[in-house]
Amino acid sequence: MSGVVLWITGKPSAGKSTFARAALRLLQTSKVPACMLDGDEVRAALRPPPGYDAAARDAFYETLGELAALLARQGLCVLVPATASRAAFRERAKQCAPAFLEVFVDVPQDEVEARDSKGLYRAVREGRAQGVPGADAVFETPARPDVTARGGKDEVAIAEAVALATQRCGG
Repeated sequence: MSGVVLWITGKPSAGKSTFARAALRLLQTSKVPACMLDGDEVRAALRPPPGYDAAARDAFYETLGELAALLARQGLCVLVPATASRAAFRERAKQCAPAFLEVFVDVPQDEVEARDSKGLYRAVREGRAQGVPGADAVFETPARPDVTARGGKDEVAIAEAVALATQRCGG
């Protein structure tokens, strides 16, 4: 049985990891074999640590997509909360996955900036960082996501994503 990659995209501080954790709990409660590859956690685990320039981001998202596909081919529902700011990153992940669902956590710019859990938007404003999607770098909004969530705690969207993932995982 093949699994599915459930890619959860959105700007930094949109609530992608919050969404993924809630979806993972629901999947596990339903006895669907699932795991999460949080983009920030995977990035921190890689050696040497990947950078943030264009080439490094491209390589990182290719690696993340391949890892997710590898696990999905083992029959897991793989949740991937990761910004993947360019449509090309997400499309490449889709091409290597046995099945792929895209969730877009759509949060207004003022809200992600107010949350700014990692201080990224503030760092850009203060000139201490650059290349932050949704701040001084482009975030390409998904054209046709399978599910659109209004923040990481959107229970209706979480349930919809879990239902779709469960169908794709043969549950």
